[in-house]
Amino acid sequence: MASDSDMNAMVSTLVSLFAHTVAPDAATRTHAEQGLKQAETHDGVCQAMMRIVMGQEADAGVKKSAAIYFKNRVLKGWRDADSVLTETVFVGPMDRIFIKAHIVNAIIAVQQDLSVFFISALERVLQKDYKNWPEFLPSVIALLDPKNPPATIYGGLNALHALTKSLWHANDPLPQFNEIIATSFAGLHAIAVTLCPESSPEAAAMLRMIVKIYLKSMSRELPPALQQSSSLVPWGTLFVNIIEKDLTFVNEKFPNEEEREKQQWWKVKKWAFRCLHMYLMRYCGRREEKEYAEFAGVFIQHFAPGIATAYLNQVNKCIQGAWTTRHVRQQLSTFLADCVKYKTTWAVMKPHVGPLLTQYVFPQLCFSNEDAQLWEEDGVEYVQRKMGDYSYEERVNPVEAAEYLLHAMVSKRFSQVFQDVMQFIMQVLQSTQDATANEAAARKKSGAIRMIIGISDLVMDEKKSPVHNQMEVFFAQHIFPEFKSPFGYMRAQSYEALLMFDGLNFSEEHQKIIFESVLAGIQDSELPVKVWAAQTISLIIEYKAIAEAMKPFVPNLMQTLLALTSEIDMDTLTTGMENLAAYFPHELAPFAVQLCTQMRDSFVSIVRDLSAAGEDDFEKTLSPLETAAGILKAICSLISAVENAPVILVELDTLLAPVIIEVFKNDFSDLVTECLDVIDTLVSCTKTVSALDWQVWAELYGAFNRDVIIFVEDIIGSVDNYIRFGRNYILANPSIGLEMVEMVKKILTPENQEIEDDDRSYGCMIAESLMLNLRGHIDPFIPTFVALALNFLKQEQDLQNIFKVHLLEMIINCLYHSPLATLQYLEQSNATSTFFYIWFKELESFSRVHDKKLSILALTAVLSLPVGAIPSLQGHVGTLLQNLMKLFQEYPGALETRNEYLKQIQRDDDDEDEDENDQTASEEIKEADGDASDDDDDYSKFLSQHKGGDYDYNDFVDMGLEEDPYFETPLDAVDPYIEFARFLKQCPPDHVLMTSLNVEQQSFLQTVVATAETNQRKLEEEAIAAAQKQLQQ
Repeated sequence: MASDSDMNAMVSTLVSLFAHTVAPDAATRTHAEQGLKQAETHDGVCQAMMRIVMGQEADAGVKKSAAIYFKNRVLKGWRDADSVLTETVFVGPMDRIFIKAHIVNAIIAVQQDLSVFFISALERVLQKDYKNWPEFLPSVIALLDPKNPPATIYGGLNALHALTKSLWHANDPLPQFNEIIATSFAGLHAIAVTLCPESSPEAAAMLRMIVKIYLKSMSRELPPALQQSSSLVPWGTLFVNIIEKDLTFVNEKFPNEEEREKQQWWKVKKWAFRCLHMYLMRYCGRREEKEYAEFAGVFIQHFAPGIATAYLNQVNKCIQGAWTTRHVRQQLSTFLADCVKYKTTWAVMKPHVGPLLTQYVFPQLCFSNEDAQLWEEDGVEYVQRKMGDYSYEERVNPVEAAEYLLHAMVSKRFSQVFQDVMQFIMQVLQSTQDATANEAAARKKSGAIRMIIGISDLVMDEKKSPVHNQMEVFFAQHIFPEFKSPFGYMRAQSYEALLMFDGLNFSEEHQKIIFESVLAGIQDSELPVKVWAAQTISLIIEYKAIAEAMKPFVPNLMQTLLALTSEIDMDTLTTGMENLAAYFPHELAPFAVQLCTQMRDSFVSIVRDLSAAGEDDFEKTLSPLETAAGILKAICSLISAVENAPVILVELDTLLAPVIIEVFKNDFSDLVTECLDVIDTLVSCTKTVSALDWQVWAELYGAFNRDVIIFVEDIIGSVDNYIRFGRNYILANPSIGLEMVEMVKKILTPENQEIEDDDRSYGCMIAESLMLNLRGHIDPFIPTFVALALNFLKQEQDLQNIFKVHLLEMIINCLYHSPLATLQYLEQSNATSTFFYIWFKELESFSRVHDKKLSILALTAVLSLPVGAIPSLQGHVGTLLQNLMKLFQEYPGALETRNEYLKQIQRDDDDEDEDENDQTASEEIKEADGDASDDDDDYSKFLSQHKGGDYDYNDFVDMGLEEDPYFETPLDAVDPYIEFARFLKQCPPDHVLMTSLNVEQQSFLQTVVATAETNQRKLEEEAIAAAQKQLQQ
């Protein structure tokens, strides 16, 4: 324990150092920062910083600096004793004791602008050390005594909230949450009930903290105590009372709407809404799960109708003109939308459908004053807000929530709502048809069009919608005229309508109108109109007449898309660039270098901005990263467009490779995949690896060793391309091959925890590519590859099936490459019989043509060895032959399966839309007034379907070793029948194989030889035909 004098001296020193960190002189600042770094090594420095913040001597600036430094010190240094971060200076034992004893009191004592740093530090302490701090919870509960001063109670609430936040990240927090609920929730509710009628911001702040504690306690799982009616009734009543609280007194005090949004009482409402929605969305949506079935049934039957009534009362106030925050409007809409599916809540909502649609939803969908102001002041931000894609938690968009409510009512109660919605839309459109220059009429029309855009998928449903075949006429009457509207937002919306009704089959006359309008739109004077018009390019390419007419404009369109992408700093238009390059390769080829230069420059500009900004601010870097990635994808399409122009490809390689080298040097892990796609496309098109591309390899290998590459999957295709097309260079520069082997070793070293288990299969794939492409030059590494695979196969019962197959094939490749050396190593490792047992046991998993061919060739190589080479196999030739025959028998079926698959992917797949229609039809059967379809997390699905994201978790589910039409290896040119027949011809008469065959086996081998002769004749005929064709040319 430091003496008082030592502590006072440390405090004085730190005060001086913090003061000098903001000195004008750079040398003084640097010296102070070094002094603080050195002070971190002293146990007691955290205590000294707390004393500075809590004391009266230092000025406000020094106090804040000390508070921030203290927070960062705790976040970095309060780690487990076994932490592998050896360079980190841990918070010392003396500081730990002091912090635990005083940090809650410090939160109470200091001003709020300083307490936030102590609260953040407390969360870290609790996250790492709550299990060793048994006195924490009782001491905090003591602070919540109503007899204590409000500041003390508020400090206790902050501490309890910090605990619930820290537990949210724990592996199994339910026991701790149960303890918190049992010991504190009754007292919290009592405090909340007394606070609810109050009007002071201090009361609101305390109430807000109580509601947040409750929400955090139910966010991971709903503890059993909170599922009971004895808890639901008082807490649910509290939340309803909060949302119903009249806040006119707040609105009158703060006339500015932005200021109102920040007020504590409105924030309390937001969190109360979220608690109520969590019940319905999270836990009633999981009513199929046993642990929530009873709760969901009780809540939906007895609680949700009353809550829905309270929400409808709030909606009615909005209709009557009462002001409310954007958060609250969003919560009202999303909760009611999720109520549509349930019989009990729909019964409450059904009488209010008319006002909900026409007086609540519709006005929110009309172009607003806020929209107009943003349109005029910042067109870029307008586009980013309207087209941006954010997560549910980050998004505060009441307009989208209103669209979601509209869509939910129409989709889940189609027969009761659809006709009324369409009738209302048509009434609005007809009433505004002749008022083209009237601003008020235009805004009403914008709302009607927004409504039909919001339900476009339902309008176009051929099985359910009675108007789906009338939509071309609808567009001609109500959408096409808006292409020339005097109001920019109406012009933009007309292009958006085109996008959302992308399944319409327009006549050639209408296609001409659309094309001319798009060309005019991308030259519009207003940026949002340009962007929405440009976004339709990917759509209108699909129309044959438009695609033909577009050809002369393609280079200019590509330049326009590139310029707009740079201006709005989003990836919204990069798909259009990709499609232009894919559809019009001949038209773009003469401009490829010019366009690629522009794209490269745009990409470099974004990357430089990202470097300057750093990676700490996720929101600020996400959109530019997506834009940069989109530009690289468009570049790939452009490279593919000039695949048959080698001179241009060389120029593009010279343009792009240096930029990609810099990306790897600067460790931009988020752009690894797209950068490698560019190099892969160049290498695949040129069938060579240039000197510049080998410089990229050097940086790629360096980034891999620095663990910049998070997913090995990102690089596997590139490594294979380097091996396939850079074979001669690798043979001339053995160090490159050695680097690739080191990659395999790093990926397949079990102790390397940086590599995820799912990624280890890619190490096997790299080894396979090396052995197949560098055949005859990999012998020194065969023992290494076998050892790496055996290391995992020792626990083969614990391995995922796909990884097991790849490990086996790693050794099988070794057998094919160097059968004698491989078998000798297996013998030395006492693993021969184990390996062959696992291989033959898992033979059913070798389903691809490649798997079966490789196995046939490897077994043929083993049988080709001299009889006495591997004594342990002499008695098992029959087993080898039996499995070889099994592989030959299955090989034609595998070929047929692959060929059928190739045909399937070449055909247009028209089944998807039918499947979707069948699904919606089956959902409608459940409708009437009972429960409608029950899709968990409907709001997230709605956003992904209507705001550009098609995320589907099933896309990432491992489907197994299936045929890949783009998977190529040197084995593709090898015929297993011919290879085996060649072995039989060379096989001596006294070979054990020839002397141990039964009649059935002899007959089968004759069939194999006959197939080999047929295949050989075909190859010779194809070679003669190819030679004759070449002579004719």
